[in-house]
Amino acid sequence: MKGPLTGVRILDLTHGIAGPTATMILGDLGAEIIKIEPPGGVSTRVLSGPHHEGESCNTLAYNRSKKDIILDLNTEPSRQALYDLVKTSDVLISNFRPGVMARLGADYETLKKINSKLVYVVISGYGPSGPHAHRAATDMTASAHGGIVSLIGEPGRTPQKAQPAIIDSTTGVYAAVGILAALRDKERLGKGAKIDLCLLDVTVSLLGHIVPHYTLGGGVQRSLGSRQGNQVPFGVYETKNGYIALGPCWPQIAHALGRDELTQDVRFSTPEARVQHEEELNSIVGGWLLQKSTEDCLCTLQAEDIQVAPVNTVDKVVEDVQVNHNHMILTLPHPLGGEIKVAGNPIKISGYPEDYQSPPTLGQHTEEVFSSILGYDEKKIRLVMETRSGKMPGQKSRFRGAWKEEK
Repeated sequence: MKGPLTGVRILDLTHGIAGPTATMILGDLGAEIIKIEPPGGVSTRVLSGPHHEGESCNTLAYNRSKKDIILDLNTEPSRQALYDLVKTSDVLISNFRPGVMARLGADYETLKKINSKLVYVVISGYGPSGPHAHRAATDMTASAHGGIVSLIGEPGRTPQKAQPAIIDSTTGVYAAVGILAALRDKERLGKGAKIDLCLLDVTVSLLGHIVPHYTLGGGVQRSLGSRQGNQVPFGVYETKNGYIALGPCWPQIAHALGRDELTQDVRFSTPEARVQHEEELNSIVGGWLLQKSTEDCLCTLQAEDIQVAPVNTVDKVVEDVQVNHNHMILTLPHPLGGEIKVAGNPIKISGYPEDYQSPPTLGQHTEEVFSSILGYDEKKIRLVMETRSGKMPGQKSRFRGAWKEEK
């Protein structure tokens, strides 16, 4: 693939969503991503749910634009192959708990002696040190610990998790930004760097205005459903045949409803008054919307330049005309046959055509990488590929188990 990052080589020792998202973004932009998996592959290859030719939807969703090789870092030949790859690479990224990479002989102190310009990225759950550093974390537990879960759901009901892996995905984006910054520094100063990211920190960063709202005396914000505490009308409203979402829309919506007099009503004349009389105003707006179809609501409100959208389910998103115009649903040929559809990359850069590679199968590029990048002959390739840690089938190797200590 050609892109602005052509010539950058990244070693990807991650699984799950956060790390693979980061490397997929960079791979889409032209970097050469070499995904390194243990024998048998990482756990996300065999998750429950829909599969294509044995490949899980998670694997397909987060691993396009990459090459894939197998290394068993319990063995000396594989570990030496990793070191040889480090010599020729710009970045290495992993998402193990603190201590795992050191046990595998691939910690920062070891690898920077091999390549002093290496950008070394670690994604963890709680950070490299501190009282919780040893704990595992996922998108679910990090978003709960960092306060996001408490803000999702209907008031008075059990807090909810957002179904997309928002914390994992955002961590991946932050990691990609950090890598780009470190590569710029490497180019400018000729030195590498170690980057630490953790799911908890990313979660807290997403609290945004909610932190100063609390620290300035606004109180602890609770879940509001689709509402926003300082704007009315706002949120999801039912129509005759579905739902729509309204953004900031006052006073235009009063005109759309044919109720211009509402703007002069003292109950609704200021933002504070509308919040105080939220139930009354929502009753007026909601009652009008409930009498009309979603299509009619959209037509009427969009004519007033009001921020409004249908509440689409994923089947409608996949077929949406604007989504497809923006090339956000990719159809890719799969190496095992057939085609897959995955969400695309929102970054569009002039001068570079969109050119994506399908997610690789386990070990698909092992021989190619060893031969073309490392210059290994057939005998040496066979030594690395055939040497295993000696674990019996079904027994976890130390390396395979390490992958499960995700964050």
